[in-house]
Amino acid sequence: MVAPSLAYNGNTGFNPQTHGLLLKSEDRVNIPVLSFLIQTGNKNILVDTGIKMELESEEPLSLDKQLKAIKAPLTFASTHFHLKKDSSLLSRLEEINISPKDIDYVLLTHLDFENVSGVADISSETKILVSRDEAKAAVKNPLRYSRSWWKDASISVFDWNGKEGPFEKSLDLLGDGSIMLMKLYGHSAGMFGVKVTSENNKFTLLYSDAGYGELAWKELAPPAVTVDKEATMRSLEWVRMESLDKNCAYSLASHEATSMKVLRF
Repeated sequence: MVAPSLAYNGNTGFNPQTHGLLLKSEDRVNIPVLSFLIQTGNKNILVDTGIKMELESEEPLSLDKQLKAIKAPLTFASTHFHLKKDSSLLSRLEEINISPKDIDYVLLTHLDFENVSGVADISSETKILVSRDEAKAAVKNPLRYSRSWWKDASISVFDWNGKEGPFEKSLDLLGDGSIMLMKLYGHSAGMFGVKVTSENNKFTLLYSDAGYGELAWKELAPPAVTVDKEATMRSLEWVRMESLDKNCAYSLASHEATSMKVLRF
């Protein structure tokens, strides 16, 4: 639950209520938190992990319990959460008979609480990746991030080795061009999006928090939380261009309001 202006801020000036300061609970809005399972060849690849299963509850947790889970003060101020029973990533995977050990890769687009907390439910045998840019920034910013979110996970950092995307920084995950990680700097220091391309050249773009949904790229309204406003807009403009491409089958944010469960393209 966040302030409406947190999602579609439009790069306006600082507003304390946008970041949850002095904001009443009834003035917050619910936004979804999505993780994505990519199945290609014999690989199972997760994009983000959501909030860990331990925090599932029938009723919203008290603010004290939420603070204990989040810890980082700025994140707690801006973000309150309710992870309903059986709605964690682990629970959803169990529904389709996939265990954590079946996951080959976890791609952490960035290290915000609602994107990374669920790594606690991932097998230690799984390769978990985050960009070096993001990892370096996260450990230096305890107001936004808490190392407790990923303390028991074995996370590997990667460096960009390609020149795709708005900043010409990318990584070809499988070496065949089918899954490209592209830096979408702005909302955080090392956030990336994932472009999944099929054999018929159709692609799905998972653009993380570069925008909070279709409205964001259509109206070029970026999220309020940013480390670089100019870069945030550049990322969103690129998302818009890609989303309008004739070969784009789907374009989805990590907070997209959608009822789709299976994407085929």
